[in-house]
Amino acid sequence: MSAFCDIALALGLTFGGTCAADQPPQNTLPEDDPAAWELPAPPPPPQPAPPPKMPPIIIRQEVERPAPPPVVEQPDPQPETDPFREALAAAWARPGALPSRWDALAVSEEAAAKAAGFKPKAPAPIKPSGPLDLASVKPSDYAGPRRTSSRPVDNARIVTADRYITGILETGINSQVGGDESGTIVVQTARDVFGYHGRNVLIPKGSRLLCSFKPPADIGSSRLPLSCARILMAGHRAEIRELDALVGNVQGQPGVSGEVDRRFWERYGTAFLLTGISTAVRFGSAQTSSNEDEEGGSSESASEKAAEELSQRFGEISASVLEQTLSLTPIITIPQGTRVQIRPAVDWYIAKAE
Repeated sequence: MSAFCDIALALGLTFGGTCAADQPPQNTLPEDDPAAWELPAPPPPPQPAPPPKMPPIIIRQEVERPAPPPVVEQPDPQPETDPFREALAAAWARPGALPSRWDALAVSEEAAAKAAGFKPKAPAPIKPSGPLDLASVKPSDYAGPRRTSSRPVDNARIVTADRYITGILETGINSQVGGDESGTIVVQTARDVFGYHGRNVLIPKGSRLLCSFKPPADIGSSRLPLSCARILMAGHRAEIRELDALVGNVQGQPGVSGEVDRRFWERYGTAFLLTGISTAVRFGSAQTSSNEDEEGGSSESASEKAAEELSQRFGEISASVLEQTLSLTPIITIPQGTRVQIRPAVDWYIAKAE
């Protein structure tokens, strides 16, 4: 019956409810398959490669190597003995055997003990010690006077007294100006001055130093002493006073040299002129007296007395002028833009700009 119903359904024929009871329901979903939601299985891991096969080792002949000879330690060669030194060491070991003038001979304690028949003791092991305690050190441990160093100092912001600061004169110098009083000049730094480690710019380029100079005191002076008392930092305008820093030339020599005027004609020119006039007056007086003698006149005329008195006055004036002009000091002129070196007299601490 079911086969007949299948054929009828295939031909599109229906016979009522006869075949409908046997026919399964249409448009139904299959049951849920869990395998549809699973991932595919991973591939199997590859098989490890087989280890390489080494060729077989075939021992054809056994060779016995001879044992190395034992190492015999050779004793250190003994130095040749000096009979004179041994005799001297033996005499040194016995007190009173040597004269007093032989006390300066250097004989080691070990040689003296060996010559006397004593066996020197082994030196005691050195024990590690902590920091040196200065209170326990005896003055006899050192031959001369000693000084203890300070702890390490951070010089990152300190300009020590061994530094040199390169500067340029902003104004020229003439030692004649100012008389006996000191003159004031301005020196400008030509380059940056760094700290000890070269990281911090302590004195920027363009900082100005207020310096002073004094005229030369001696006639033969050729260098002008300069010293700086105040510095104004470029940028933040910080300042340091009472520096008392010395100024030298480019090579660091104290004092600055320039063009020197010895003032020769001012010192001796007036005296030479007055001496020449006095000599001419004396010569004229001598000529006048000789002419009067030839004519048979009196030996002492009024013109001769006047000439002698005039010559004497000229001599006194020449001596007074020469005494005043001999004390003239030379004039030293230093041009603007001269390079100098400033050396601090004390350490400068440059505070950090906030």
